[in-house]
Amino acid sequence: MKTIVSILTILLCMASPSYAQLMAKDSTGVMAISLDEITIQAQSVIEKGDRKVILPTQNQLKMSSSGIDLLGKLQLPRITVDIMSGEITTSGNGEVQLLINGVQVTYTEISSLSPEDILRIEYHDTPGARYGNAAAVIDYITKNKKTGGSISGGAIHSLSSNRTSIDDMVSGRYNYGKSEISANTRYIQRKGDWTREYDERFIFPDKELHRLETGEPTLFNKKLLTSSLSYSLQEKGKYLFNAQFRYTLQDNPAGYEDRKSKLYTSDSDIPVSIYDHTKERNHLPSLDLYYQRNLKNDQRLIFNLVGTYIKSSNTRIHQEKQEGIANTELYSDIAGKKYSLIAEAIYEKKLGQGTLTGGLRHLQSYTDNRYEGKDAMDVILKQAESYAYAEYKGKIQNWGYMANLSLNRFYYSQRDNRSERYGLQPSLLVSYNPVENLHFRYHINLKNNAPSIAYLNDVEQRIDILQTRRGNPNLKSFRSTIQDFNAVFNTGICSIDALVSYAYEKSPIMESVIYEEGMFIHTYENQKSFQHLTAEVTFKIKPWKDHISLSITPGINRYISTGNNYLHTYTLKELRINLDASYKNWLLNFMTITPPNRYVYGEQLLKGDLMHTLMIGYKQPAWSIMAGIHNPFMKTYRSENENWSALNPVKSDIHSTNMSNTIVVKLNFNLNFGRQYKGANKRIQNMDTDSGILQGTKE
Repeated sequence: MKTIVSILTILLCMASPSYAQLMAKDSTGVMAISLDEITIQAQSVIEKGDRKVILPTQNQLKMSSSGIDLLGKLQLPRITVDIMSGEITTSGNGEVQLLINGVQVTYTEISSLSPEDILRIEYHDTPGARYGNAAAVIDYITKNKKTGGSISGGAIHSLSSNRTSIDDMVSGRYNYGKSEISANTRYIQRKGDWTREYDERFIFPDKELHRLETGEPTLFNKKLLTSSLSYSLQEKGKYLFNAQFRYTLQDNPAGYEDRKSKLYTSDSDIPVSIYDHTKERNHLPSLDLYYQRNLKNDQRLIFNLVGTYIKSSNTRIHQEKQEGIANTELYSDIAGKKYSLIAEAIYEKKLGQGTLTGGLRHLQSYTDNRYEGKDAMDVILKQAESYAYAEYKGKIQNWGYMANLSLNRFYYSQRDNRSERYGLQPSLLVSYNPVENLHFRYHINLKNNAPSIAYLNDVEQRIDILQTRRGNPNLKSFRSTIQDFNAVFNTGICSIDALVSYAYEKSPIMESVIYEEGMFIHTYENQKSFQHLTAEVTFKIKPWKDHISLSITPGINRYISTGNNYLHTYTLKELRINLDASYKNWLLNFMTITPPNRYVYGEQLLKGDLMHTLMIGYKQPAWSIMAGIHNPFMKTYRSENENWSALNPVKSDIHSTNMSNTIVVKLNFNLNFGRQYKGANKRIQNMDTDSGILQGTKE
């Protein structure tokens, strides 16, 4: 009889994750029952109302070489991991913040994270007020570390005679006593050629000019070096101090916008030869100081101070020749310096079943840009942003909620132009869990959006003989309302994640084209409204444990841009497929987006990169190797963008033969030595990367 009861108990636990959760909890937070050598684990995704808690399986951890690899295997809804570009994006082109134990980090730091150190991943697809403008937040929660250290690295290279694609990374850390020293560096180079072609019309008051530009293969060469050195001192449960120096070098000897082409115009039988070349170089050193103090009664204080210096240089040459004689030659040389200071303080307090959080954040910046060219100009910009918020989240039976309210102030000055704006930003999230495997959530967020300081510049930059780009110091902040409804059904073997989202922007900042004295001016204005409706469903199935995982996401997007003198609508249907498979030490991954990502804003239709990638590899505990092909189903890579301006409609075709059918090799290694000490557990990290430079390149 006891044997029968035991067997029934085991079967019940296997069929009901909720019952298993009542029985035991291991050190990682995974609910489980341990029967000698048999472990029955509950569902790997736990809905927490304001976030999804993902508990990676042992196989997922075993077959991953880094935190980025693991993220790809999890196949999170609305998250795309592109190993070629090194980017993590959302389906709505929003900002994705990466965190480790609550602190914002870079792609490099996630790449250097050993999967065996990861306890869980918390996915905030509706982030709260403390995360700023982020559309999604991915927080890696790691294990405690002991004395010792680790060295890790990785490389992704494309094997092509006429294209260079390099992404190399190495990092290391060492612990002694209460201290930890860590360092990492990453080098990226993208080099190849592509052809830019334009079909554009200029509508003058008395005539129409048609220009057709036929391009030639033109070199692009972009380099990026990021590095950091960090020191941490902590006493467990009491305090943490962290000092981090970061340095970034952006070196672009030949920009993506470069082109060589022949221009044919409707008012001349003689073609024009165009040469357009931009060289850019930016230095970004910064110092980050962080202090966290734990207090009695479940309280915590956090302080963060970040100082950043940005030195920028941008040189552009634009030439137009007709029968070997130059009729247009534009030259611009921009040298910029920016100093900024970010200070933030956060207070946290647990109250019963809920948590109260309050924060203050202030940004102060000073920008001095020198523009040389046809007209020399010094542009000095002063900017201040202040932000205060309070947030409370809790749970009542099957209901969860999160409410926050923030007040922000934006100040800007340039010569005699000054602007000061205040805004309230409330947000509310309500979730409902009627049964274990079914979850509903509604979220509404009212945001106040400040204009970019680059857009606020009143400087002018010539594009070509007919076009000029101009900033607008009269831009105002604008309001946006974002609502989404999410329903999730998860059985473990299969899951369905459905999302309906609606975003409305009142008086958004979008590009305008105006005509002044024979010149078409590309500037920025507060337009009437922008609307974006999204509906998508992610079907995920695991037919063979964790050895095969297939994710399929059909979706539809509806865009409505209402300008001061235009109305544009656009509907996009898309399909995303992600297949991840493993057997013993072998790996296979296939990912595709059809059609390529597109996004409408204002009068522009923007097309993202194609994503068709097939990879196969072999994994060992300390290293892994993968090889595959990028965009295998095409001979020519294309990116086709449009501008629907009534005065200056444009269709662009950017294509390349060396960005498709590309062989890719990926290597990773991770070596641990000694025991591990508890790593720094920062809760916030601030960064400033906005140089404030307005460029005159053709988009």
